[in-house]
Amino acid sequence: MLTSAVPTTSGPVIGLAQNGVRAFKGVPFATSRRFAKATRPRPWTEPRHCTDYGAYAPQPGHLDHSHEKACLTLNIFAPDVVDRPLPVLFFIHGGAFVTGGGADYDGAFLAASGPAVIVTINYRLGPLGFLQLHRHGGALAEANNLAISDTLAALDWTRDNIANFGGDPDALTLSGQSAGASLVIALASLPQAKGKFSRVFALSAPGRTIMSAERADEVVRRVLAELDLARNSDAIATLPLPNLFAAMDSVGRKLADETSSGTVFGPVLDGAVIVREPREVIAEGYLRNVPLWLGSCRDEMTMFLKSTPPAAMIRATERQVRASFGDAGWERLLACYRATARTDEDPYEALLSDAFWHRPMTDLARDQSAAGGAVWLSRFDHRPALEPFLSQGPTHGADNACLWAHVPNFIDRPILRRAGGPMTPDDIAVAERLQASVLRFVATDAPDVAEVWPRFEAGTERLAVFAAPFHLASTNEGERFRLWADLAARQDRTAENNKKMLEAR
Repeated sequence: MLTSAVPTTSGPVIGLAQNGVRAFKGVPFATSRRFAKATRPRPWTEPRHCTDYGAYAPQPGHLDHSHEKACLTLNIFAPDVVDRPLPVLFFIHGGAFVTGGGADYDGAFLAASGPAVIVTINYRLGPLGFLQLHRHGGALAEANNLAISDTLAALDWTRDNIANFGGDPDALTLSGQSAGASLVIALASLPQAKGKFSRVFALSAPGRTIMSAERADEVVRRVLAELDLARNSDAIATLPLPNLFAAMDSVGRKLADETSSGTVFGPVLDGAVIVREPREVIAEGYLRNVPLWLGSCRDEMTMFLKSTPPAAMIRATERQVRASFGDAGWERLLACYRATARTDEDPYEALLSDAFWHRPMTDLARDQSAAGGAVWLSRFDHRPALEPFLSQGPTHGADNACLWAHVPNFIDRPILRRAGGPMTPDDIAVAERLQASVLRFVATDAPDVAEVWPRFEAGTERLAVFAAPFHLASTNEGERFRLWADLAARQDRTAENNKKMLEAR
């Protein structure tokens, strides 16, 4: 049934009420012209029916030109009955910065379970959100970190309006997965977002996501050359979307191997929207008063290894490790992983997962803890009975599938074109544990009591493992940890010796 109208700063909205939850879908938080910053949507006076998800952000498979200006929408899931301001989970979807949308995340179950208010958002993807064209001026002068600007606009709209839906704007958790987690970490480090969130929850944030301005400029140069627009760059603002995305795909395949992350998109250190590397800002204590939860999946890289062809990040990660520790260091690591592998473990995948995902997240946890901030670290080891995880194990996104499950079923993912299905008893147990921890975190600043899941701190470096059963481990134990530490120490000594030699000349 339809809800009563809820006032917003743009105009009243009507949603659907079902099973004790009100859902408001496709609520415009901004509008945009191509390669221009998002602006407030045109206000309305008559109640707007927000009962269906809004247009997908243009992306491969969904390149409808009419969706460009209308894709900046968000979705709100709130309990029917609210007797106090509820904590808010503000979620930014992943998809390698090129695919996805809020429509893949039905937050009704989490909202009812909390109780909490769940917000999922769209932002511009691919070249429309990440192509740094602002140095070309003219019609393109605003095209820098547009996806970041979109998420800031969505955050501001939520802060201004969420109280009308039963949410507490002063108890808002920034959250995201994969590319969305990268955006969350970038967003959390910005002065523009300071004071607008209370907690940070990031799942599978890649280790290297901030692109240099020089690399972003090279991407632009290649795209304009591919389109034969080097002398008429403004024309890209009116180019048919299929042409733009085809050129971007061609350039991306050529350039991906030249980047440290294996992708040509991501937040850019542009000196205007993002002035400093987010991880450096966090290490200096910027989030000292903000609880932080960082999570990853045990076999993150399996999905990317099994793609056809294997994802560019596979080659990029191996190159990075070899560049850091030399070919001999790489061979020592691989030999160690082979000698210590579980019976069901691919040593090469495990090495890459540690290098690209687990170790950078552990380093970020160390930085937050050393700066005096509260931080919790987790790993998802459970294999959901849902493809691709049933055949690939707890790879990238396995935790996300359980977080958004409507127990006892996994949900459908329409944009990803992935069907849901029934859950096994172990699926249910792990999903309920994960959901309870997330909802406790957004409400109380901690995912569990200290006796069950202590904070990540120097010395113990406790890691929560979501599996059946839930248990604790430590990140600073075992042969693999000791070898990484030895290689890093050797690298530091070499760098110090080289510095002394240069100073002595």
